[in-house]
Amino acid sequence: MKQELLKLLRSQLRSELSRTRRRKNRSPWLAGGLVIVITVISYILHEPKAPPSALSKGAELTCSVKTVYDGDTLTASCPSGQVKVRIFGIDAPEMGQKPWGDHSKQTMNHLLAGQASVRLRVMDQDRYGRTVAQVFAGESDAGLELVRQGQAVMYEQYNDSPAYRQAQTEAKQARRGIWEKPGSQQDPAAWRRLNPR
Repeated sequence: MKQELLKLLRSQLRSELSRTRRRKNRSPWLAGGLVIVITVISYILHEPKAPPSALSKGAELTCSVKTVYDGDTLTASCPSGQVKVRIFGIDAPEMGQKPWGDHSKQTMNHLLAGQASVRLRVMDQDRYGRTVAQVFAGESDAGLELVRQGQAVMYEQYNDSPAYRQAQTEAKQARRGIWEKPGSQQDPAAWRRLNPR
């Protein structure tokens, strides 16, 4: 369809250029205007390629972890290049939530320590361009394990997994990690709203 439209526009441009040459009283501005219109339409119809870090939903990759930023964000080196990963299904305390952010990051580092590689199961891409993925260290779902240890909450807006819900319930009942005492660490999203960067 796009190719046919471009062919039609090119044909009309050729015919108009031909008529302009035959008629001396026609302005060359008309031909120039048509060239600009065709260029703009070609640009609009051109489909941009996905950025190299955009991975398709459902893809599974073996990658190595380069940097853990906090409990729910890391950078991995994958066959497709370096990928910034937002760990699926969890929301960890921010680094500004002392000491909870540090504890969450340390726990994630501990879960991934000694792993030559991790497996990513791509779920989506977030509004910041990060790849949202489940991260598996061996057979262990790192996000689920962080919730189980009380170092992150289940991100209920995006995750309705019974396993995550059960892990969070058990962590609350055992008063592990962020559930040890009440505070803003138990709702990182609310803390971010009150403390914009």
